[in-house]
Amino acid sequence: MTNCWDMRERLGPYVDDELSPIEAERIRSHLAECGRCRGDVAAIRELGATIAQESTPDVPPTLWSSIEQRLLKTPTSPSLAVPRHHWYRPWSIAAILAIAVGFGGVMTFTRMNENAAQASTIDFGVILDALPLDPQKAFSRFLTLYGGVEMPPEQARSFARTLDFEIPAMLPGGFQRMNVYGLRFGSSPGVAVRYERSGEFLAAIFHPTVHPEQFGTHQDYPCVIGDHHGHAVEVGEWRLVHVTDPTTCHCILSRLDETELPAVLIAVAPAKSSERTSQHHRH
Repeated sequence: MTNCWDMRERLGPYVDDELSPIEAERIRSHLAECGRCRGDVAAIRELGATIAQESTPDVPPTLWSSIEQRLLKTPTSPSLAVPRHHWYRPWSIAAILAIAVGFGGVMTFTRMNENAAQASTIDFGVILDALPLDPQKAFSRFLTLYGGVEMPPEQARSFARTLDFEIPAMLPGGFQRMNVYGLRFGSSPGVAVRYERSGEFLAAIFHPTVHPEQFGTHQDYPCVIGDHHGHAVEVGEWRLVHVTDPTTCHCILSRLDETELPAVLIAVAPAKSSERTSQHHRH
């Protein structure tokens, strides 16, 4: 996951000291080995200093109409989206527009709009399309798309404190937790976990319920897994199951059947489990 493309989205927040200590150290380690990214960091800092020294320039009167026309013509496919440059945020809108004009501003704002459109949905198609070839690489593609950063389990819970989920070290059936990642769906946090059992892969993904899900060319259908009601997508022997509570969608990607999957969902979806227990006591 430590490559220039993955780093690019976080260089701005790194310059602005907005990253967690673990993320910042990850960036520093990469910069020590990558001259290209060091140059990008230097350019961001130089641009920030230049903007801070300049007076606010006038905005060309035709700029907004040009932006609007370009946005209306631009596809919203996630594959065309480009990560937002977070280093725009501290300065005035007028200064941003002036810099945008100097560096092809219409395209810059178009790309920012594409990323916003991507963030409004969660694209599971990047996993599902590649599942038959290599499930591990398919999962890695999803992590890259949403800026996955590996972190300890405790930090993941703090990072996504608005979500209700569990990531036990061992799932029912003997799946051992291997890696935990923090994700970003637009401005909302998410978490993904990689599990393995004797080489067999299982992934758990948790995201806010407010984000619609896309599955590419694949169709989802309602399902009941044990006592859990949700929906699922099947690709060959693989199944991506989604179970939702008021705050969190719990997604399990696995080859498990109806005998094993219910216990796994109970382990990762605590609110759903307690809801079921409460209903049982009422009866």
